[in-house]
Amino acid sequence: MDDQDVKQYEISCNRIFPGLQMFVRDCFLKKEIEDKYVDGKIIREPTFCDVSARVGGLITSHRYAILSNRFVNISFAEHGTNWGLFVCQRNSLFKVIDIFKINDKTQITLLHLDENWKLFENATSNVEQDLIKMSRERFQNKIYSPPVPELATKRWLERLIYPIGINGKNEYHSLANDDIITETDPKILEGINSMDNIIIKGLIAKEKENQTKNEA
Repeated sequence: MDDQDVKQYEISCNRIFPGLQMFVRDCFLKKEIEDKYVDGKIIREPTFCDVSARVGGLITSHRYAILSNRFVNISFAEHGTNWGLFVCQRNSLFKVIDIFKINDKTQITLLHLDENWKLFENATSNVEQDLIKMSRERFQNKIYSPPVPELATKRWLERLIYPIGINGKNEYHSLANDDIITETDPKILEGINSMDNIIIKGLIAKEKENQTKNEA
């Protein structure tokens, strides 16, 4: 990287890493889909991506462990489901930083990137290595613990059947943000406008929370 890239990389690191939270998304992935996730790969998810802030044992074969400080808390929109629901904005970009297996269970760790995602394709940092160590340790400690009951329901797991960053043809979504989700795409989510409004409310609530903390 040239000096300008280094500066932008440092700016992005200072934006991405502070206040990271781990979210989980448990699912069943076929071998050919699992193999699409390789260390260092950048992927884009065009839909709202449901995750939970509640981390328990794993009843499925795979877990996405997503590290982000920009997922939006929309648990206020739940109706007694108690999922601890967070979502990311559409077209969020992630870097695969680790694939970790324990017996028949696999954890895929993703780092939520920003608009300077290209700078992370061929670069890594000590912080990423620390995050990998932390996520592996947490997986080892949680994998055979009792699951969170609300996250072991058919209703929740059916929301998570589609892989992140990969379409119904087992292809990566374009990073150029030029693939359009149509009514025939199996990953289409109903009520996109409604979800946009919910996310906006969540962002406003988060901003108010931050203002309160700054005033305290």
